[in-house]
Amino acid sequence: MTTLSATGLDALHRRIQQEIDEGRITAAQVAIGLDGAVAEFRSFGTAADDDRFVIYSATKALVAMSLLPHLADGSLDLTTPVARYLPEFGGQGKADVTVLQVLTMQGGFPQAILGPDRWGTSEGRRAAFADWVLEWPAGSRTEYHPVSAHWVIAELLETLNARPYATVVHERVVAPAGAPAMLGAAAVGRAPVTVRAIGERPVETALVEAFGRPDLVPIASIGPGPLLSMNDPRAQAVGIPGGGGMASAASMAAVYQHFLHNHGAALPADWLVDAVCTVRNASLSATDGVPANRTIAGYVAGNDGYHLHRWMPATPGAFGHAGAGGQLNWVDPASGVSFSFLHDTLHDDPRVEFRRAAALNDAVLGLVQH
Repeated sequence: MTTLSATGLDALHRRIQQEIDEGRITAAQVAIGLDGAVAEFRSFGTAADDDRFVIYSATKALVAMSLLPHLADGSLDLTTPVARYLPEFGGQGKADVTVLQVLTMQGGFPQAILGPDRWGTSEGRRAAFADWVLEWPAGSRTEYHPVSAHWVIAELLETLNARPYATVVHERVVAPAGAPAMLGAAAVGRAPVTVRAIGERPVETALVEAFGRPDLVPIASIGPGPLLSMNDPRAQAVGIPGGGGMASAASMAAVYQHFLHNHGAALPADWLVDAVCTVRNASLSATDGVPANRTIAGYVAGNDGYHLHRWMPATPGAFGHAGAGGQLNWVDPASGVSFSFLHDTLHDDPRVEFRRAAALNDAVLGLVQH
């Protein structure tokens, strides 16, 4: 039976408070899930327990997991070109890009743009897809797609369900976990904690020393301007599927418990296991220099020593997806523990979130008792 050490929880809380005290963040929440429920939840700094945070790319796992019923019933096939379902996507040489390549960051269009004038309707999104061109042949490399891939996934959800993708995500992933809406207009209410940006990027030699090799220094795939735009209620209402989710740490820990326990059987059990455990893309990532270890919906920690570069703990089967600034969200099937750490600050020095992630992930593993 897994339990949580009180001494270990105190150590975790002290480490988060240190981030507050030393000015690296001003507001934060932490939550730990166990046995299908949230076992620990606490707020720090200026955060209140009913606050929400912008979770950025942690949104990707919520959206991708919503596809599972379609994979189970055959209405969507991973090896089929996206253009079979969205004909407009096939333009500009994209006719052979598969669903799996889009899900695992091998689609070839990492910086494709979908602007506010098109993202609000299916017609607008499809028109944008038709204009997108490949930056490299799909399947030939791995590069993080910060926003573009999940607009395609959202459009697949909307097409296959004939209703808004944010509604589908809520019904399949969020509501079964007992959490309030996290994406789009239904999630807009009390504003999430305001995100701020601080710090400066250090010289390259300092980064190489911290990350180990020049090729392991992470490449920023999206700048602070677009990230800070998520403070705007208009951007929050859009429900950007690659990074516009808003949640509390308790809600995220509950969602990851749902991924383990499948509350109400909202997701197909066989595909649920496959989605969180089966590595579909292990090729080297151009974004951070390590094997991607990509599943259908996120990362698997793996046992190759690069778990932290994937923002995962040092337990091989842990699955999850982090968000910009070091929003940590994962679950460890071996122990049954899920973890969420959310905060309010984007630091331009990547060493800050790298070191913090290592400390917090290790602290969580250290408080688990069997």
